Amino acid sequence: MPYRPRARRRPVGLTSLIDVIFLLLLFFMLASSFTRYQSLDVSSGAAGGGADLKPAYLRIHTADILDLNGSPLMKTDLVARLSGLKENAVIAIWSGPEAHVQDVVDVMSAARRTGLRTVLVTGN
Repeated sequence: MPYRPRARRRPVGLTSLIDVIFLLLLFFMLASSFTRYQSLDVSSGAAGGGADLKPAYLRIHTADILDLNGSPLMKTDLVARLSGLKENAVIAIWSGPEAHVQDVVDVMSAARRTGLRTVLVTGN
């Protein structure tokens, strides 16, 4: 049996692995955000919301088409019309099939700014 010298293995270079790890670390550091997003308090039905009060119905058909208790409402007039409601009034927000989540959140935020404490949300 003839003697064959063993082929020497080349050492694995870790330089490219370190470069990839550094790029991933850099990407995730730049892509992440540590700021706190605006939160919107939502209470459950068990918290009570004045079941004896008749709610005002606010329908969100699209971003620009709203109506309050059946009368058309412009989004720019929303805060003024909601301010006209009683302080302890209940508002029920109905989101239509064309409404986006951001439209509902905008209306909920406007309702909270006017001092309405009880906001009900329903939709399809």
